[in-house]
Amino acid sequence: MPPSFSHLVASLNLSQPFPGRRELERKRGRPYRLRLGANECLFGMSPAVSRVLATRGGELPYYSDPAQLELRTAIAQGRGLTHEHVVVAEGIEGLLGLFTRAYLDPGDTAVTSLGGYPSFDYYVRGCGGRLVHVPYTRAGWNDLDALVDAARRQRAKLLYLANPDNPTGTHHGPAELERLLDQLPEECLLLLDEAYVEFADPGSVLPFTRSRPHLVRLRTFSKAYGLAAARVGYALASPEQVSTLDRIRQHFAVSQLSQELALAAWRDVDFLGQVIGATREGREHYAELARRVGATVLPSSANFVSFDFGGTTRARAVARWLDEKDILVRHPSEPFGQLVRITVGPLAARELLAEVLASAPSP
Repeated sequence: MPPSFSHLVASLNLSQPFPGRRELERKRGRPYRLRLGANECLFGMSPAVSRVLATRGGELPYYSDPAQLELRTAIAQGRGLTHEHVVVAEGIEGLLGLFTRAYLDPGDTAVTSLGGYPSFDYYVRGCGGRLVHVPYTRAGWNDLDALVDAARRQRAKLLYLANPDNPTGTHHGPAELERLLDQLPEECLLLLDEAYVEFADPGSVLPFTRSRPHLVRLRTFSKAYGLAAARVGYALASPEQVSTLDRIRQHFAVSQLSQELALAAWRDVDFLGQVIGATREGREHYAELARRVGATVLPSSANFVSFDFGGTTRARAVARWLDEKDILVRHPSEPFGQLVRITVGPLAARELLAEVLASAPSP
């Protein structure tokens, strides 16, 4: 008889929180024309990244720099920090796995919003943590006061907040976040997921001018930088936290090629600005499109827009119609069943989306 799994692993009833596009295509038996469901960068990649791909493929037989020093130093200098404040991992997914393992013993509590980004729940459960969910406000915003109250009452060790939020795209400004941090119990760490922060108005982003020992900021190269397949994310944290994570992180998880791709993307600020500008233009286009099809949109500071169709039945029908026409979008689960989340793409993609939406069956 083979050895048994641990009691924790055997008790889990979990699956991968995000079925990938290829898995969906295998199930449906044909490819998608438009991929507007994963919030990838649909504006391509930096020319500097293309040059790295063309010239640095010879790195593949070799192990990477496990310290990721050049990339960490570049990121730190861009934020007025030192490399001791930066930890690099295989995307924000890898960082969530690190921080939940580092902070949660079995039975410890973590707080997050009900219906938010599911990977945090996945990793908390995977290390035996206890989840407490707080409803969003009726307008689709994270309820910061209720989140802090739950963290205090439940004696939580972790509070997870995506800002800009996923799946809504809403974004809390610096004053609100400072107030949250002032009220947060000292024994609770805020994991602030800023995967989409490059798309927000710079004046609405929490500055780096003040050190907060119970704040960790999570960022990624998967969205605005167009490197989802490279799997590179980073956390801005205290040197003590970074050195502690060194005890458990996968040191060779981010390949040398991925590190060099991220470094090239980081340095190409012109391309980043083009992506951000095109995305903002696309969000405005989506707001106009929503009005034409009888929907509204939630305010978005991300590279997607959530269309509100007023009810789950119509939203599900629209998502199904788009799928039948080979356009992949995201229909969130409750409490956001009335939404269809659609990634902002270039003009040609938006025009095709508009054409297909216009022919969708009436409710």
